[in-house]
Amino acid sequence: MGFTVPVWPLWTILLLVRPLGSLGSPLCPREPFYFLIAIMKMLGNKNDGTLYTPDDLSVCPAETLGCFRLELSVIQFEEGPSLGIAVFRLQRLLDALGSRLWVTGQGPCPPCEGHPQRPVPLFLSKLLELLQGACAQHLPSA
Repeated sequence: MGFTVPVWPLWTILLLVRPLGSLGSPLCPREPFYFLIAIMKMLGNKNDGTLYTPDDLSVCPAETLGCFRLELSVIQFEEGPSLGIAVFRLQRLLDALGSRLWVTGQGPCPPCEGHPQRPVPLFLSKLLELLQGACAQHLPSA
């Protein structure tokens, strides 16, 4: 049996401290990145299972972000309370971000099940990559 370290102090800090400012644009808050990185660190290279992983936010972006949100529920269910609060918060932040950055209903969009299945670490890395790209497009140029 492995020894697990309680993570409640970390989550208490993450949930109670509201980061100040943003990444340079009110459309791209820091909070989704904080929660996503924290989830990635807690899961590490845990590789049991795959999730439907969209590759491109330029096609049906709100729906694609919605697929990530739905697939995060699988992580929440499988990992239980240790990650549940962080996943829930990330899902809410993705909802808010999606409604501010993109318009829904761009024609026929593939269902979430139409995306390739990838291991959880790759799923989370892809979400991070897509969020970074989306935010970079909406940041004012220096």
